[in-house]
Amino acid sequence: MASESSPICFRVPADERCLLEVVARHQGQTLSGFVRNAVIRVAQGLIDEYGVEAIFENFETLEARRAEEVSARVNEFRARLLPQHHHRAPD
Repeated sequence: MASESSPICFRVPADERCLLEVVARHQGQTLSGFVRNAVIRVAQGLIDEYGVEAIFENFETLEARRAEEVSARVNEFRARLLPQHHHRAPD
């Protein structure tokens, strides 16, 4: 089953890009294909090493922590703004 592709962009120094392009061509691949395949192999290796459940539990923990941090920032921002708007005279 084919799925839509979605771009991932990242920066590398020019010399590293050149190295990746040379190795990709040596392998008969495009730069995108080479990098994609390499990253998927590394990800699969980490899943094999740590297990799917551990990977997803860690992901969920990090996402929950991030959501809490965002919520705290929003609440802090709201607390700073609300007093300003309560004291304004109606137009």
